[in-house]
Amino acid sequence: MKAALKAHLQSWMGRLEAQQDTERDRCSDFDPDSDYDFFLEYKVMGIATFLKQVAYQEDDLDLLALASKAEMQVESMIRDNEAAEEEADREHQERQQENYEHDERIRKACAYHFYTVPAFSIDTSKHEVMVQDAASRFTDPYKLSSLRRYLESDQVLGRVYEKVKSRLRRTFDRVGDSPTLEEIAQAFDVEMTNIYRLADAHVDRTIAQYAP
Repeated sequence: MKAALKAHLQSWMGRLEAQQDTERDRCSDFDPDSDYDFFLEYKVMGIATFLKQVAYQEDDLDLLALASKAEMQVESMIRDNEAAEEEADREHQERQQENYEHDERIRKACAYHFYTVPAFSIDTSKHEVMVQDAASRFTDPYKLSSLRRYLESDQVLGRVYEKVKSRLRRTFDRVGDSPTLEEIAQAFDVEMTNIYRLADAHVDRTIAQYAP
């Protein structure tokens, strides 16, 4: 009976140690739905604690020593795992904070050069002329007013502003720094080209459909 209890505990400890080794060696494609037992440490802790009580009652010093050792090992594993999780959480929070601060520097720099001290202007005169020439032929007044709103300078500038911020968040990588006016202007030129291309297509398509 006592030998069976010791073998049982040793078997569970073997499973736990094997799982710990697997966890240390697992690669990035680790499957959380596999045979990994997230509660194995606590199961082994419960078994060790129970067998320690049995050892006290039976005055079995060998079993007591084995169960006590197992209990201490599992406690150490749990502490190590909790410490590793706390460290991972702390690093994740630091990365999130760094990303937030990075995005905020980009946002503030863009807002300054777009709105506080405007460095960019929008020219939709070509499209406005196209719309004006077709205005009398529009079969749906709502589509005409919607198209005119689409071409309003502040609307277009707002779309470019959002696109420039998004581009710089992907491409600007100087840690702790803000993009310069020149860097924002480069992003503006790229996004403005895309905006004009989309406006060309949208205006042509809308006129063809509602002002033939």
